[in-house]
Amino acid sequence: MLEGVAKVLIVTGRLAEPIIRKILAEVKTEHKVDVIVTPVQVAAFLTAEYVAEHLKQCNVRDYDYILLPGLVRGSGRIVEEATGVKTVKGTVNAYDLVEILTLSDLSILSPDVPADEVLGNIIEEKNREILKRVEGMLASENSVAVGKIRVPLNPPPIRVAVEISEAHTLNTERLVKEATRYVESGADVIVLGFEALYSHAQKVFDVVKVLKREVDVPIAVDTSIPSEINVALQAGADMVINVDLTNIDKVMHVDREVAVVTIPRDPVTNTIPKEPQARVEILEKAVNTIKSKGFEKVFADAILEPFCQTFSSLLAYHMFKQRNPRVPLFAGVGNVTELADVDSVGVNASLVMLLQEIGVSMVLVVEKSVKTMGSTLEAKIASQMATLAYYKSSPPKNLGISLLMLKDKKRYDEETDEEYDTVIYAVGEEKPYTLDPVGVFKIRVNHKLECIEALYIGRKGRILIRGRSARAIQHEILERGLVSQLSHAMYLGRELAKAEIALQLGKNYVQEKPLFSKPKYIKI
Repeated sequence: MLEGVAKVLIVTGRLAEPIIRKILAEVKTEHKVDVIVTPVQVAAFLTAEYVAEHLKQCNVRDYDYILLPGLVRGSGRIVEEATGVKTVKGTVNAYDLVEILTLSDLSILSPDVPADEVLGNIIEEKNREILKRVEGMLASENSVAVGKIRVPLNPPPIRVAVEISEAHTLNTERLVKEATRYVESGADVIVLGFEALYSHAQKVFDVVKVLKREVDVPIAVDTSIPSEINVALQAGADMVINVDLTNIDKVMHVDREVAVVTIPRDPVTNTIPKEPQARVEILEKAVNTIKSKGFEKVFADAILEPFCQTFSSLLAYHMFKQRNPRVPLFAGVGNVTELADVDSVGVNASLVMLLQEIGVSMVLVVEKSVKTMGSTLEAKIASQMATLAYYKSSPPKNLGISLLMLKDKKRYDEETDEEYDTVIYAVGEEKPYTLDPVGVFKIRVNHKLECIEALYIGRKGRILIRGRSARAIQHEILERGLVSQLSHAMYLGRELAKAEIALQLGKNYVQEKPLFSKPKYIKI
């Protein structure tokens, strides 16, 4: 066998044969590939034992590799022992064979695990190495320390901060639980938000102390009230957001180790200028003034505006960075996600990647409303995608990590040539049916507990079943004999599947109501 070139035999079923031959006709591979089609219709129904017996009748010893369907039952070692040829598993779906055939080294594939998983693990490990390498490049000359983390003067990586709104209203248990959840979602910094117009200085001091003790990430406070800023600094906050020309003279506690985020608030009008040029000039003055007071780690926030005003504010960020390349930028993407009725995942991804281009070092997300739940994870993944794309000099595509949650990159339209006697077109008309005499169920999604709840009411009493998947709850229902009619079982399967999707996406679930509605434009 020539180095890098292998003679490969692909084993498949009848249905997948045309798909595989089409791929082979189009793919550019250095390997020599043949296909053997078994009498089995669906490749996923094949077993390793069956393939081994089938190939004993064929002359396959000249091949370097036998490639089984990814879903074949049993180990490829069974086939290898029978044929003497190294046997590995391919992809779960035939459409993805391209990913294998373009590999130079097929020995990385496994006899037991589908190639999708093997390749995914390899890509993930390579990505992890890149991200670690980028982290390792951060030093005192190209980054600033905020608590225990380093934030680059110029990204990548973009750090993700998440705000706990109205932190003064939460008890200690809830506060720690929220902070822990955000850290597990990828937050690099926890920001504590408070009431805008009234001081809660003692509360600020207390919650900063609690979180400094309970979570192992930097703690920031988002407030423009001088009394709250001062006590936050005394309590050990790692970062203070919203120090500007209107309040810097009232900040009495100066700590050069604390990072400060300043904004372009005009001290004369007490407003943020609309014009990018004016915004930049005031922001520069604010940065210099705060540094003159003794703070050394100053971030500039040009204030990211909601859609319909966003470009102008992005321009201000860009102008400031061009003039001040060694001042790290800070941007609140929650200003945009919270003020747009658009799924947050696409908004967060687009903004984070645009902001990396501009040179923003840290973004602030907020999960205050239902529609922005999950923004921390979305921004973190977007940040990693942006880092990997930057490092690889490529668009954020085919990176091995993605934010494709509601759509897919490929369409798997598998044709069937199974024989049938007739075709029935289901029109979806509701037909009346009798209630199950054993009992009924009320189904809901408990987003706080992150589970599905099915309340059984019937002959066996009132039983609440909690689980995180439709399958788990269905199993309990069947095991306990809580359903007696096929129509009821099908109904429960449908509703529980909807509930599971709602739980995963953070959507509302209402029993017997559609989970999704297709948006419509206004015809004029």
